[in-house]
Amino acid sequence: MKKWIRWLFRIAASLTLAACYALVSCTLAILVRDFNQRLHWYSRSTNFFTPVILKIMGVRVNIVDHTGGQGIRPGTLVVSNHLSYKDIFILSSIRPMLFISSVELSRTFFLGRMARFGGTVFVERRSPARLRQEIRQLSDLLGQDFVLTLFPEAGTSDGEGLLPFRPALFQSAIEAGTRVQPICIRYCALDGRPVDSARRRQVVWHRTLFIIHILKLFTHSRVQAEVEIFRPINAADKSRKDITQQSLRLIQDCYRQELERY
Repeated sequence: MKKWIRWLFRIAASLTLAACYALVSCTLAILVRDFNQRLHWYSRSTNFFTPVILKIMGVRVNIVDHTGGQGIRPGTLVVSNHLSYKDIFILSSIRPMLFISSVELSRTFFLGRMARFGGTVFVERRSPARLRQEIRQLSDLLGQDFVLTLFPEAGTSDGEGLLPFRPALFQSAIEAGTRVQPICIRYCALDGRPVDSARRRQVVWHRTLFIIHILKLFTHSRVQAEVEIFRPINAADKSRKDITQQSLRLIQDCYRQELERY
């Protein structure tokens, strides 16, 4: 009985929060006419709401900071592995940031609208003709001290390892003369028990309808996540290939430690 009450409460609370978030975002869209200022307020609004949704979902986050207290500075391109929509809530709760995603997401009814409200920058990864323009746009945003987050796997993995990193959009940090900051996200425990292969499938969102996955997730009492923030890589004096490989190596080694525990 307690499990069903928790499940119903989470559904009701999530829908209420989504409605409040949409209302705030629509108000910002009407009142803030300057596009970059609107992105700024979108990122701050998302930063305000995401700790609440994490609490509703029962997600607890432990942060391991390897930066000596510097954290994520303005004008940084954050690159992270991608396991679930929860990754976005977790990273947004750390500090205001914008996300880079594919145009395919923008065309989905619910998730696309929520992503727009969060100030997501949509790119057409499959169009070389538009790539130059999109890199320039991202570079300009980095130059204006926005924090941009890129999932270079270009999709969520099944949690059993990382997908290959796509290097093209790393070029935006090089052209902006700024830094790339690798981050590793791991889901370590579900309902207080270590996440092995079987439980990982319940936490990771991979080839499952969003609504089905989140409704199943709401039946669990607690999810423990860990975020490791690595020292930034200076992109100004490195090639795109070097930055991509260095980022992949750091995140891959970090994530492999989680897989080898169980």
